[in-house]
Amino acid sequence: MTQRAGRRLTSLILGLVCLAAATGAHAKSQLLTGTIILGVPRSDFVVVGADRLWTNALAKPGDPPWERQGPQRKIALHPSLPLAIATAGLATLDAEQDTVSYIRELITPLDVSRLDLDTIVELLRPHLHEKILALRDSARRALAANPADADAKIRLQAARQTLLIAYVTAGRASLGWVQVDDEWKAKRETPPHGAVAWPTSLDQFYRTGSFASTSKLFGYAITDRAGLVQHVRHVIEAGIREEARLHQGQNRQVGGPVDVVLVDAKGARCVPACPPP
Repeated sequence: MTQRAGRRLTSLILGLVCLAAATGAHAKSQLLTGTIILGVPRSDFVVVGADRLWTNALAKPGDPPWERQGPQRKIALHPSLPLAIATAGLATLDAEQDTVSYIRELITPLDVSRLDLDTIVELLRPHLHEKILALRDSARRALAANPADADAKIRLQAARQTLLIAYVTAGRASLGWVQVDDEWKAKRETPPHGAVAWPTSLDQFYRTGSFASTSKLFGYAITDRAGLVQHVRHVIEAGIREEARLHQGQNRQVGGPVDVVLVDAKGARCVPACPPP
């Protein structure tokens, strides 16, 4: 990374990246954003998982519910390289394209010679940061004109992005993350640590329940591919069930199906095959 980029790197205690996706709590707006993404590296492979429910925090106030919420994959797979990027945050950064498609478009030109975290971060960050800043500035202008604008408050809160970047090069696996809002932060994780994002409504569940320790959350004792794939799915599905319990099935922020991607020397692929969008 550049020297400027290096100054913005941040470390988190015990390698736990509790990067909660933004949530909107205003009852009338029906605008709630959130997701669960989890990435766990081992020496020669990485497992990344995500729920699939998304809500569109950029919807217009009069839009019907079906235009605000729906299922969408949150993991972009490179078509030929062992590279996958999971995203939490806004499902759409503009009216033209969803976020996952945009990320896939940005990473597709990469070749194996550029498969490293510094290069990928510098490829993605400027594009995403520009769009995020534009959305946040727009929301601030709306709030300056009307401090009671509930939708603008939610847009400002939701206008951020968290990425988990998993790849394998020369037989060695890597996992890093990037968080973009007004500023940006990035960090590389090392096995057996991982990275995770969840909605703030699940803070208590993940921080005090059966996954409260990083060893349980990231499955330190699990070394085989199949076991780690199952573990990642279990962690995310447990959060989905808890979120449903908390909201009695209403105003959901996360939901299935759960996509789990294995990244190894053979490439990046859903295990088992991801259901159709």
